[in-house]
Amino acid sequence: MDFKLDAFPVDETSGGLRSTEKIRIIICYILINSESSLSRDDVLSSLYDNGIANYFEISQAIDNLIDVGAVHIEDGIIICDEKGVKIAKELENELSVYIKNKAVRAAKLTALYEKRKKENEVSITRLSNKNYRLDITLNSGLDNDGEKDRLMDLSLYVTDSIQAESLKNSFLNNPVRVYEKVIEALTEEYEFKE
Repeated sequence: MDFKLDAFPVDETSGGLRSTEKIRIIICYILINSESSLSRDDVLSSLYDNGIANYFEISQAIDNLIDVGAVHIEDGIIICDEKGVKIAKELENELSVYIKNKAVRAAKLTALYEKRKKENEVSITRLSNKNYRLDITLNSGLDNDGEKDRLMDLSLYVTDSIQAESLKNSFLNNPVRVYEKVIEALTEEYEFKE
């Protein structure tokens, strides 16, 4: 099958999808091959942030898939209907293995990042022009009462918002690792010198 190059690229060097039809196929493909539930924002972020397709083209493709009955949105989650499943399965060979794997992995990581944002608390407070505070609360999940169990509260002071955002994203990418490193640092045995 020959697809028209009718979509704007993400940028000149990314090698992303340039066909609106292929963008619709990849959306259906990641919806049926992702282990996580994905919102519209998750799909947009995972495909755009990873250079797979242009943001506006992805948004239009989602709207088009809704219009033709291939997907629908339920409680903020995009659900692939029978028509969408058929699109993904019949046309998946029109996409490279690289793009399919990259898109599914990106969707999985985006969904995991969003889940971590909901489970944990991270805020940035501007204290002055040159001082920001990053407050982190790591939760272990829900206990028997449906409440979150707190594992760690941590406040860090940094000099700019870029550093604060970077630390926030690093924490949300792997909050357990941060917790483990803090515990490791606090329990490491030191040799005291006089």
